[in-house]
Amino acid sequence: MKTNEKKAKKLFIVGPTESILTHRGNRHPALAQFLFDKGYDLEYLTTDFYHAEKRHFSQDEIEAGKRKVLYKLTVIHCMGYSANISAQRVISNILMSWKFFILLLRKINKDTVVILPSRPVEMIFAAAVLRLTRGTSIALDIQDIWPDMLVVKSRLKRMIFTIYCNLYLYSSLRFIDKFFHVAPSFENWLHRYAPMAKSIFIPLGFDRDRWDEKEDDSVKGRKCIRLVSVSQLTFQFNVLPVVKAILSNELYNLTVIGENGKGERYPEVMKFVNDNKMKNVTIIGHIDRTALARHLRQSDIGVVPMVSTSLPNKVFDYLASCLPILVLGENDIARFVRKYDIGWCVAFDEKEISNLLDSLSNEIIEEKKNSIKRMRACFDREKLHEDILALIES
Repeated sequence: MKTNEKKAKKLFIVGPTESILTHRGNRHPALAQFLFDKGYDLEYLTTDFYHAEKRHFSQDEIEAGKRKVLYKLTVIHCMGYSANISAQRVISNILMSWKFFILLLRKINKDTVVILPSRPVEMIFAAAVLRLTRGTSIALDIQDIWPDMLVVKSRLKRMIFTIYCNLYLYSSLRFIDKFFHVAPSFENWLHRYAPMAKSIFIPLGFDRDRWDEKEDDSVKGRKCIRLVSVSQLTFQFNVLPVVKAILSNELYNLTVIGENGKGERYPEVMKFVNDNKMKNVTIIGHIDRTALARHLRQSDIGVVPMVSTSLPNKVFDYLASCLPILVLGENDIARFVRKYDIGWCVAFDEKEISNLLDSLSNEIIEEKKNSIKRMRACFDREKLHEDILALIES
C-alpha cells in the first residue's frame, strides 16, 4: 500500500541551470533518478540555457536528454545572458521564474511537493506565491546564498544587488515550509530572513558509481607534487596566491580546470604566469565528468581558493578521488577540513602557502589520503538522498 501511495504522490524538481542536459553538477538530476526509482511520479523542469557555457541547447540536444531519462523532463525557453553580473541576467531570471510559476500553477495542489534551488531569488518568490495560492509543499535546497555569494568589486553594484535580493527574500522565505542546506553557515543566511525556520544539513556529496571504478593514484615515490584546482577564475576564486607560492619551485605544479578565458581573475593570473614564464602552471577549460575524474586521480592535492563560504561540488569531487584538500581562507570548507583532518588551511598569502608546501612530504600527503578513505563513505550521495527523502515525506 505504501508503494502505491508513493506512486500517487507528485513531485516536481526545478533545476534551471542543472539537468541531464548539463555537464557540470548533477545533484538534482541524481536526486530525480533516486526519487523516481522510489516510485514517485516525478517531473523535472529546466531551461534550454546552459549557464556554464552561456549558450542555448539545440533541439537535438534536448531530445537526446529526454531520451536518457525515464521521468518527465520539461524544458522551457530562457532568454539567457552573456555575463553573470548584468541587467540582462536579472531580466532573464524574472522571465524564467514566472514561466515556471505559470507552468506549475495549473499542475500543483496541496498534495504535491516542489523542490528547487535557492537561486535565483526571483524563483524563491514565485515558489512562495505558489505555496500561498495552492498550498503545495516547497522544499528549498540552499546550495547558494544571494546576495552573499555573488561577489562583485563595485560597491554600488553590490549595494543595489543586496537591496534587490532582500526585497524578494524578506517577503518570501518565511512562507517556505521545508529547507535543507549544503554548508553549515548557510543556516545563518536563512535565519536572517526567516528566524523561525528549521533546516537540515545535507551536503552535496558524490556519486559512488562515478568514482569507484579505479583506485586513486598513489603519491609515493613521485618527484613532483601535482596540485589541482577545479574552478573558473571568477571573483569568487582567487588562485593567484598559490601561483605566486610555486614560482621557481619545480617540486610543485598546478593545473586549473574549468577556466574558459572569461573569468574576471583570468587576465591577472595569465599575466603573472606569462611575465614569469612559468611552466609549472596549466589552465584548461571545461572538461566532461569522465575526464575530470581522470585528472583528479592523477593529482595529489585539491586546492580550494574560494573567497566566499560554501561546501561546493569540487570539495566532494576531491574527497571522492581521495585528494587531500588545501583550503585558502577561513570558511565552511576550512572548518570541514579541520574536523575530518583531511587537508590543510592557510590564508590567502603566498608566503604562508609556500611555507606550508615546503613542510609537506609524500608521507604526510599519504596520511591525509588515508584519513579521507576512512570518512568518505559518509558523503555517498545515496545515503544523503535518503535524508532528503525523509524530509519530503515529513
